Amino acid sequence: MSLVFTLWAYDAVTALFARQGWLGWAALGLSGLVGLGLLGWLGREVAGLLRLKRLGKVRDLAVHAGESGTAALRLDRELSGIYSGRPDLEGAIGELVRQRSEIIDAPDRVALTERLLMAPLDAQARALVADAAKRVSVVTAISPAAVIDLGFVAYSHLGLVRRLAELYGGRPGLLASVRLSRLVVTHLAITGGMALGDGLVQQILGHGLAARLSARLGEGVLNGILATRVGLAAIEVCRPMPFTALPRPTVTELAASLATGGGSPRGTPEKPDPGL
Repeated sequence: MSLVFTLWAYDAVTALFARQGWLGWAALGLSGLVGLGLLGWLGREVAGLLRLKRLGKVRDLAVHAGESGTAALRLDRELSGIYSGRPDLEGAIGELVRQRSEIIDAPDRVALTERLLMAPLDAQARALVADAAKRVSVVTAISPAAVIDLGFVAYSHLGLVRRLAELYGGRPGLLASVRLSRLVVTHLAITGGMALGDGLVQQILGHGLAARLSARLGEGVLNGILATRVGLAAIEVCRPMPFTALPRPTVTELAASLATGGGSPRGTPEKPDPGL
């Protein structure tokens, strides 16, 4: 495809040179701008993939960091470097820096790192998932056509995955977003997206009651629960540390916010304190 496009552009420029010299120069200049734009886009995509790769390495390090004090300290430094420059985590990073001179066991240091850095991000992630689920529910309930439902649900899911990745330090481009979406779908498939142990019975009963009141309302509730599950899977994929010291968010916790008017799930602060 690159070869065909290049030959087409070359033939177009030479044809314009043969017709009028200024047309040829204009076409050549525009072609150069397009080429620079493509190079910039490619560089941005490569940078996004490299950031995802770095987060993956940090997550692999976090899995075994509790076994070694050196690995725990390295995890502390890696995460501090990733989140440096973020105003919402300045206090947490400063506290980690002050604790580096203290003698702390590896599991305790990993737990401290998770509580200081991940707690504020997890609170924001819960709010993002809850807001996305609400939007999907409302649009599904009031939209006049099924094709609008499908388009908005797909757009919302992709946007949610991207925002969660940016929140945890990924900042993915198009290719990285596609890769993240594949990882999220894989995670849903492996973990059993509709596990009975996570309040599925209550969700089905709630959907059945809503469906009796209104078919569109029932579809909205079901799509909201689906968006919640996609968001939880995205959190698991994008979070650079596994849930150990902090509780893992559940569908029951976030789906309960579908019936409330607040912007955050129950028990989640609107503005998380960086010093948690």
